[in-house]
Amino acid sequence: MQKTALFNRSVAAAWASCLNARSHLIVKVMKLNFILLTCCLLQVHAVVLSQKVTLAVKNVPLQAVFDSIEKQTGYTVFSSMAVLKSAKRVTVSAVEMPLPEFLDQVLQHQDLDYFITNKTIGISPKTGHLPPAEYPATEAPAPGIEVHGKLTDKNGKPVSPATVMVKGQGIATVTRENGTYTITAPPDATLVFSMLGYKTQEVKIAGRTQMNIVMEEAITLLNSVVSTGIVERKKESFTGATVTVTGDELRQIGNQNVIQSLKTLDPSIIVLQNNQLGSNPNQLPALELRGKSSLTQTELRDRFGGDPNQPLFILDGFESDLRSIVDLDINRVASVTILKDASSTALYGSRAANGVVVVKTRQPEQGSLQVSYTADFRLDMPDLNDYNLMNAEEKLEFERLSGRYTDKNLNLSYLYQPLYDTIYNMRLKRVRMGVNTDWMDIPLRTGFTNGHSVYAYGGDQQMRYGVGVNYRKVQGVMKGSGRETWGANFDLMYNRGKLSINNKLYISGYSADESPYGAFSLYSRANPYYTPYDENGKVLRLLEAGPVTQQVSGFADVPNPLYNAMLNSMNNEKQLDIQNSLQAILRFNKDLQLQGALQLRKGSDKIEQFTPPENTTFDNSSVYEKGNYTQTRTDNYSYQANIMLTYAKVLAGVHIITANVRGDIAHSKDDAITNVAVGFPAGSNGNPSFAFSYQPNSKPQSNTNVYRRSNLLGSVNYSYDNRYLLDFTYRVDGSTAFGSAKKYSPFVSLGIGWNIYRERFFRSDVIDVLRLRGNIGSTGNQNFGSVVSTSVYAYDRKTSLLGQGLNLSAYGNSNLEWQKTISANVGMDLVMFHNRLTATVDAYRKNTDPLIVITDLPASTGIVGYATNAGSMQVKGLEATIRFTAIKQKNKGLLWNTGIFGAIVRSEYGGLGNKLTSLNDKQLASKSLVRYSDGYSPDDIWAVKSVGIDPANGREVFVKKDGQYTYTYDPADVMVVGNSRPKVEGVFSNNFSYKNFLLGISLRYQFGGDVFNDALFNKVENIDVNSIALNQDKRAFYDRWKKPGDNTRFKSISLTDNTPMSSRFVQALDVISGESVSLGYQVNDAAWLRRLRLKGFRFNVFMNDIFRISSVKAERGIDYPFANTISSSLNISF
Repeated sequence: MQKTALFNRSVAAAWASCLNARSHLIVKVMKLNFILLTCCLLQVHAVVLSQKVTLAVKNVPLQAVFDSIEKQTGYTVFSSMAVLKSAKRVTVSAVEMPLPEFLDQVLQHQDLDYFITNKTIGISPKTGHLPPAEYPATEAPAPGIEVHGKLTDKNGKPVSPATVMVKGQGIATVTRENGTYTITAPPDATLVFSMLGYKTQEVKIAGRTQMNIVMEEAITLLNSVVSTGIVERKKESFTGATVTVTGDELRQIGNQNVIQSLKTLDPSIIVLQNNQLGSNPNQLPALELRGKSSLTQTELRDRFGGDPNQPLFILDGFESDLRSIVDLDINRVASVTILKDASSTALYGSRAANGVVVVKTRQPEQGSLQVSYTADFRLDMPDLNDYNLMNAEEKLEFERLSGRYTDKNLNLSYLYQPLYDTIYNMRLKRVRMGVNTDWMDIPLRTGFTNGHSVYAYGGDQQMRYGVGVNYRKVQGVMKGSGRETWGANFDLMYNRGKLSINNKLYISGYSADESPYGAFSLYSRANPYYTPYDENGKVLRLLEAGPVTQQVSGFADVPNPLYNAMLNSMNNEKQLDIQNSLQAILRFNKDLQLQGALQLRKGSDKIEQFTPPENTTFDNSSVYEKGNYTQTRTDNYSYQANIMLTYAKVLAGVHIITANVRGDIAHSKDDAITNVAVGFPAGSNGNPSFAFSYQPNSKPQSNTNVYRRSNLLGSVNYSYDNRYLLDFTYRVDGSTAFGSAKKYSPFVSLGIGWNIYRERFFRSDVIDVLRLRGNIGSTGNQNFGSVVSTSVYAYDRKTSLLGQGLNLSAYGNSNLEWQKTISANVGMDLVMFHNRLTATVDAYRKNTDPLIVITDLPASTGIVGYATNAGSMQVKGLEATIRFTAIKQKNKGLLWNTGIFGAIVRSEYGGLGNKLTSLNDKQLASKSLVRYSDGYSPDDIWAVKSVGIDPANGREVFVKKDGQYTYTYDPADVMVVGNSRPKVEGVFSNNFSYKNFLLGISLRYQFGGDVFNDALFNKVENIDVNSIALNQDKRAFYDRWKKPGDNTRFKSISLTDNTPMSSRFVQALDVISGESVSLGYQVNDAAWLRRLRLKGFRFNVFMNDIFRISSVKAERGIDYPFANTISSSLNISF
């Protein structure tokens, strides 16, 4: 499509589109004001005649003439590339010629017509004359029938001027202003409907004489709409850094959940790898948007607190939580918008320091009843490629070399050494008999997931409805683990006159089970010279027992983890959630509207855990304490409400002003109670009524949290001639999360933008769009524990003559200040080569000051866990996204899009001083790699620097802070030895389509980071008399120092040496992984579909996380393995 064919109506029409003004209302107004309309038309005609063109050219392409028209008049010329390529070259000479007269002269020898509407000139072939470049004519057209209809968008608004062509027949027309068209074509032909900003559709006539088409918007940098969850803005006139992803794009990556697909499509979303819990389907992902804005402390969260570095989630206009987004049926999603900077996030004030993720679900579409059914299937296969464990023979020999079977008491060795020999020979016998148990295989399986989703919708322009149900059953790769989710939604839309009402009722629930096999590490660390079964195939209770092992120091009875897994244990969570969202819009006139919304939500959650009395953990317990049952119940009730007044006005045709005033209130209350019962008879099923008593010396635990917030928002957006842009937002927030002396805080943002490509001096055949934008503003963070600012007292368990006393369980800080983040962003949007190359670059800086931290007060106060303000954190980053259409051959149905995106993030503490000394002392005592220090990053890895193992004696050589070498480890010498944040991380993608087939490949790259290799630290070294009883990494056997002169990375085998944390275990981490590979087939119009009375068919096969190439060999998925995934999705609509 020609660069100048970026169809853009007048400014007034653009604003009308933003407000979703409906065309039939405009027609009624026009009829009621006929005289005024006539005057307006005469005025418009006069304006067109007043446009003069001066041009003298000889034998130039028609496109060059159109470029000159645009530069001189400011009008936009709309035409197809096929028309321009086939047009004759032009010779013309004109001085101050009126525009219509000039066009008549230019097109007099062309088979082209034109029309002028607002500030747009439409060029189309004359009826019966379509250039053959794109749709070659057939030799003998069949007798024609007259087909008429109307083109509308999803909101029922007419689409014009759109091109309607008869494929292969050389016949075309253009829709009228009200979207209607009439064309003559053979009854078995195919009509092609196209319009800039909309996806081209090909629909067979099949003998029909009326064909009404709903055009689907094509999301590009030119016409995309940014949905902030509060207002909708055209990206062309918005100064914020945002990314909008359609539901189809999400589903093209995979069918797991919204978050897993979203991280593949935008560089700012980073899902942090959970090396402990791997692919556990019940574990929520930890994610960041543009890095951290808070300290990561578990003390910052109570039972109801969220992750302080997690973005805010908005679902259909209301605040939601990560669990709801992860469990949301991906087939319901219409779009996801990521708000990243101050201009876009300041609308949410104190909740948006970590960015905002806005999710919109599907709306019912106009038309007769339609049904869409989707079936999803998935296989999850355990990924154990990073495990490098010893086999039975290696492990037994490693134990012998470590001295485990040698008596250390020389005076009594004659007494005990025979016992050591007996144990060793017993195990050696098993090895010689071929015992080499693959323990890791025992608790694992190939998980199978099946999901089903049905959505039925329909209605007319006034009333639309939608009803949907969904169900998904997920099997994890650990046996017995899984998750069942289900939901039902009822959507109702009413739109008549000046009133629009939208109501969504959503009922959902889930049941989650953890594996009865327990942690995967119980099996990965089991010795392979044991077998879990006896000679009859019965599961052993103990892997090894007897008087021999009980008499020798360092040996004991060895429980069989499989035995406990076979018992009737239980670890289950059930949740039910009901929410109703009501939104209404009242339009007073074309300039003023009032909008209000209310959401009510009620939820309940129950967690039950039962460990039967036969479990080996109770072997040394009293009969009255064998077995344990724990139940936690949580009930939640919340409401959110808002009201907003919007005023919009177009002045002098070039000034667009939009103003919003909005107020919000929210309330939530959570109640939780936990009871523990102990002592169950053998064979019990966990019924608490069978218990002997509550847990001794304990009582039920109860927690209540009430949270309220309110805010007032004002925003103004201004655009001059769609060239110069200004966004301003001011918001005042109040919250119970902060001190009573600091309950309210203001937040403000200012953004500017410049659409350079709309300047008259900027005309390029190469660059289609060039936009610069920048903004600065403040946001906040409320994802903390709910009682950090409030003192909480609890009744003492004991009583006295004066009665029952109170204990201070949490000391609140009434002067706790709001955590504020000042962020600045500059960005550029670029489109080149007729929309074939798009690029977006953003550079940003965020400064959070003050931080909220939990520290301990002096011991004399007796207070721990006190919330206070201390220091700041600065984050700097760069994001870039580049996409290029390498092949675009519409006539052959061939398309190849390639793209790459990447992100760089750096962060640094400041202003902490010595305020966090107690926290750093805790980190040192717990052998943590994290420290809090000015000028350093929260991602820094702290340890003592090491130069390696001395080949002469096998001892480690450390480096002191002054640079001297020493054999002595000193914690005072800790320094930064690495950084866990990659220098750059992103995704490289390729998408191919050929006719109805689609292929997508997305590879994630991660370069320049560091990692502390726990496998080396705990399974190669630091193997003491206790851990030697567990299986270890092969490198502990093959790669350790054995004799003088050995040049190795690891010390000699020993059961007594303790290896401290040093840089020797920090390794450079570079990763390339197969994040998504998809193959699909989609068809919406085919003879076999019509025979089956289907309207659409789509089938996709996905492979997610299918491979991982890493520079570091380290175990992943310690307590729950990671998984490689193969899945499929089938969608049919009728």
